[in-house]
Amino acid sequence: MNREQLTAEIRSMVARIIKQPEDRILPDANLFSDLGVDSLLGVEIIASLDRKYSLDVPEGRLKDIKTLNDIVEMVASFLANK
Repeated sequence: MNREQLTAEIRSMVARIIKQPEDRILPDANLFSDLGVDSLLGVEIIASLDRKYSLDVPEGRLKDIKTLNDIVEMVASFLANK
């Protein structure tokens, strides 16, 4: 899967979870301040990523995830190291 496909998949997943149109999920938009994601939705996003991509995201990495680009980078990094 290339980076563009991964971004599209993750954007779709995030949009579904936070109940926003996909076109509002811009790569550099802050999920929390720009899109209204709260900690509960943030946990739901990470849990969905864990299930879909068989990830085990350490809690320490969660504070670094603020944008769609951050999520894509993290998932791509985990997938590359599998």
